Amino acid sequence: MRTQLSLILLLISIILNHLNAQEIREYVVKRTTGLIEIDGQFTEPDWEAAAFTERFVIYWDGSSTNLSTQAKLLWDDDFIYIGFKCEDPDVWATFENRDDLLWNEEVIEILCDPDGDGLNYFEVQVNPLETILDLFLDKAYYAGGRADLSWDLDSIKTAVWVDGTINNLDDNDIEWLCEVALPFQELASLAPSLNFPPNDSDQWRILLTRYDYQRTGDKIVEISSWNQTDSRGFHVPEKFGRIIFSTESVVSTRSNSRNTLQPNDIFLITNYPNPFNSSTVVEFNVPLSSHIVIKIYNITGNEVITLFDKTVPPGTHQAMWNGKNEYGNELASGIYFVRIQSDYFNKTSKIILTR
Repeated sequence: MRTQLSLILLLISIILNHLNAQEIREYVVKRTTGLIEIDGQFTEPDWEAAAFTERFVIYWDGSSTNLSTQAKLLWDDDFIYIGFKCEDPDVWATFENRDDLLWNEEVIEILCDPDGDGLNYFEVQVNPLETILDLFLDKAYYAGGRADLSWDLDSIKTAVWVDGTINNLDDNDIEWLCEVALPFQELASLAPSLNFPPNDSDQWRILLTRYDYQRTGDKIVEISSWNQTDSRGFHVPEKFGRIIFSTESVVSTRSNSRNTLQPNDIFLITNYPNPFNSSTVVEFNVPLSSHIVIKIYNITGNEVITLFDKTVPPGTHQAMWNGKNEYGNELASGIYFVRIQSDYFNKTSKIILTR
């Protein structure tokens, strides 16, 4: 009886650990094909073709936010570019001096540990007035680290664009966009073992975050991040998301011009990497708003998981598969098939999982 009880308790513990496991989100960063002008808007063809990340979540428990925040990334020989899209009915800020304590008002943040060792990482914050805070940490706060606000990224470029009127309570704003260009040359000293600019398939750890404050009433704040961390806050490097650099150009797979796209023109652009070990990204493009379903099948034709099932706007989008089935169990090495379908189109592509 005691043995059975022990086994039951062990099983419950395993299930709870699985339920509490936090997925590390991944994003494939493509190369630009032309100049990115840092003007706060995503008007260049490369920006339009780049996929958005998943919607940010409440940082400590992964729950849904009231306001949508997403990001997209690109790179060239000199910079990694990060663009934020922040839904916001009241865009405001007051801090105007570099290294003011911007997190006390509305702000976006980038925490980046390029070599992923949890040491010697940096943080950049930008508010809607384009004020910058940048700092360096030798280790996380919970491990005894202290912020060095004297550290600056001298070559950083930033810009903000507001769809509305900043600091005006008399109108309803729509959103604010923020572009940040981080210079590889200055970041190289933080991770001398890495390549700057990166090589194909190089990986960094990064966390993209946002504070949104109501400036009236109870001043409620919504604090969100791309990847869920935990109760320790944002500065948990092992919980940062993962970006994978690709030397593939972001628009190199466009086979039609925008003017000739039809409703049935949907492209399974790439599965990257393929073959893969830990995870692969399925990237696709739709010319019109469409309901997309992506499923993975094994070689016998049996469905193993539904990766994606929602309506998306025109543009490029991503779904990540970690080689597990719908129950979270790791699948064996072999050939699998990813099928993307809508009401008017379906396409199947082969992917190879290696363990």
